[in-house]
Amino acid sequence: MERPSAALVRIVPFYYGWWVVIAAGTIILIAGESPIYLFSTLVDPLEEEFGWSRAAISAGPSIAAVMAGLATPVAGYLVDRVGARRLLLAGVTLVGGGFLAISQVQALWQFYISASVIAIGMSLASVPVCAVAVAHWFVKRRGRALGIVSGGAGATGIMVLLVALLIAFFDWRTGLMILGIGQLATCIPLALTVRHRPQEVGLLPDGETPALGEPLGNSPPKPQERGGSRGMGQPEGRTVGQALHTRSFWLLASALVLTWVGSFAVIIHVIAYLDESGGFTEEGAAVIAMGIPFGSLVGRLGFGWLADYLNKRRLLAVAFLLQGLGILIFAAVHSPWQAVVFLVVFTPGWGGAVPVVPALLAEYFGLRALGGIQGMLLAIAMLGAIIGPIFAGGVYDVMDSYRPAFVLLALTAVTGAVVILMMGRRPTWTGDVVAAPTT
Repeated sequence: MERPSAALVRIVPFYYGWWVVIAAGTIILIAGESPIYLFSTLVDPLEEEFGWSRAAISAGPSIAAVMAGLATPVAGYLVDRVGARRLLLAGVTLVGGGFLAISQVQALWQFYISASVIAIGMSLASVPVCAVAVAHWFVKRRGRALGIVSGGAGATGIMVLLVALLIAFFDWRTGLMILGIGQLATCIPLALTVRHRPQEVGLLPDGETPALGEPLGNSPPKPQERGGSRGMGQPEGRTVGQALHTRSFWLLASALVLTWVGSFAVIIHVIAYLDESGGFTEEGAAVIAMGIPFGSLVGRLGFGWLADYLNKRRLLAVAFLLQGLGILIFAAVHSPWQAVVFLVVFTPGWGGAVPVVPALLAEYFGLRALGGIQGMLLAIAMLGAIIGPIFAGGVYDVMDSYRPAFVLLALTAVTGAVVILMMGRRPTWTGDVVAAPTT
């Protein structure tokens, strides 16, 4: 009887690694990354219905960021061992269930718990987990593949507009119920088709033909292709512990924290900020919010493609610099044309960093523990996602304006661009392979 994995490969008329990219990217679009942006559509409805302050509402996604920060290294550890499919299944279930729970909240603590459930689900079903699987399916085209899969996050602008329309046409509770049911119905079947490594289905990375006499199936991969789950060949590169003892890891983590403080503050408060700045209708503000992830597609695809040819560290510095300049422009927005300029500058940098970070990690630390290293990195970076929205909301509550907060946060992002350049050249680890454990 034919194995299910073999049947999947026969059904897909092209290299199955690209199907993994498509399925994972769609999951990211619908459930893995969209909650980051969808919280901005809830600020005004929650304030109107319950009278909660904006700082209190902003604490919801910030608490969720804490939970995501705790869950991310666990997800990274698990994806190196059990593969992406199981984590994606668990993640999309939690995200869909979390939105169904938010649609029924009656108290602030219920909102916080529901947001935390969504955050844990996102940690299991977003770009970091998918990027580890994609990194195993591609070597020569890794940057491009990572750019395409992260494009699912860029297209989440469609989800922002969809949810905004659902809330306007029905109400926020009904809109979130429709969202949660749709996420579960679409993403669970897709997650079942994802495979973590090409060797699981008798293929090689990049769809290459094996050399004469080279076995297929679950045979150990070539050194440059190594990485993955226990029992699937000994991976090459650094362990999590070894990475944590390097200067490069901590410089990269510090740069991400400095940049995320401002970027997440903008993402969470964009609709509320544009509403109070004047010159925007509620629907117009939602369109600008949609433009952030949608505009980031240019950066995700463009920077991902460039990462296969140019210095990844410098590319990441450019991405951070664009984010800082974009936030500075955002602090001065008073009219729609200024908001468009903000999108043109900010979104390529915001999106461009997404595929470059895992590509840079693979270059500096290898595939041996890519999921675990990436998980630790993003857990630390979550400090920025926690602090930024609360800080911006608190400044608004005190000063009745977001602008002073965004000016300061723009400077922190530019500082992150400087810090990333201090990483230096890639450390030498090639050939540093520990013998595989005997079983």
